[in-house]
Amino acid sequence: MRDPVHILLVGAGHAHVQVLEAFAKRLEPGIRLTLVTPAERTPYSGMLPGYLAGFYSERQMTIDAAGLARAAGAGFRLGKVVGLDLAKRSAQLLGGAELAYDLISLDIGSQPRRAETAAGIPVKPIDRFTETVDTILADARLRARDACVRLAVIGAGAAGVELAFALRRRLSDELDGRPFTISLVGAEPDILMERSTRTRRRLRKTLTNKGIALFLGSEVVTSDERGATLADGRHVAADALIWATGSSAASWLKTTGLTLDEAGFVRVDDHLRSLSHDSLFAAGDIAALPEPRPKAGVFAVREGPILAANLRRAARGKRLKTYRPQAQWLTLLSTADGRAVADKWGISLEGRWVFRWKDWNDRRFVQRFETLVEASSAARR
Repeated sequence: MRDPVHILLVGAGHAHVQVLEAFAKRLEPGIRLTLVTPAERTPYSGMLPGYLAGFYSERQMTIDAAGLARAAGAGFRLGKVVGLDLAKRSAQLLGGAELAYDLISLDIGSQPRRAETAAGIPVKPIDRFTETVDTILADARLRARDACVRLAVIGAGAAGVELAFALRRRLSDELDGRPFTISLVGAEPDILMERSTRTRRRLRKTLTNKGIALFLGSEVVTSDERGATLADGRHVAADALIWATGSSAASWLKTTGLTLDEAGFVRVDDHLRSLSHDSLFAAGDIAALPEPRPKAGVFAVREGPILAANLRRAARGKRLKTYRPQAQWLTLLSTADGRAVADKWGISLEGRWVFRWKDWNDRRFVQRFETLVEASSAARR
């Protein structure tokens, strides 16, 4: 009797939680799954600004990855992969342990692009970021009452804009009327350069109305505990810098022999399979698609079902399904005041109903996994 094909899932990103969901709903004889990830619960990035603004609890914005693994009949290993031996088909974990596999899939996300010496807090990994921000705000509350709390968000894309709004809401709620400043810094000449002109205009006006200072059109060249200095000489005063800039890949990938793009992400074909190694798949931010797309969760969510099908098919030696990323994608941006802006096809819409739409979408995505874990747990009792 043949040993089961062992599929190792590295990371519990948006695509991998859907792989686990698919296997929980239909177990596959002859396939053994293992998930390795640094934490039992994995954050859903779409709800991070809402969590920071106080709209969601930590539990509401995270998915029970360990519970999903149990529901899928998969092994679960707390740990962080820091290397691959593709010839031996083994993954090296921080601390020295190794995990053998037949097929491996990477969904480990990305991190903000910045200099190694840059001061501040990267927004990813999200779990570490939320802990650090909570510490910063706790420290701010302990300072003298007349001290002004100054935060700056580096990166004026969708993540940076939402974070600026969320942090303003959080400081307004927690500082009891004490003074604070929020700055938004972007190298591009405007915010949200990939979205429509009308959406940029709407949100630029809202940022200004909320007193969020804009420093656009120049990149950060130096940073320290006093703030950031831009290439054009301007200085952004800040007690803490939060980095939400363009994405970079994990540096250990460069040692693996995988075919990577110029930014270090894993190049995959239209089946989400590595261009250089048939035993490896990648999805989410870490994957460099044949038709490049922004590093956004909306693509990882669409990739999940295709990845699940292709891992099954690869284990059986069957023909793989094709993933076709959407040419136009919806962006829903919360302003942390009960309103949000929707942008797609060059159309821009704003209002409380847009926030309710976003809230419903986000809660539904997380809740479907919670429901599956609960049903699986009840069935085992």
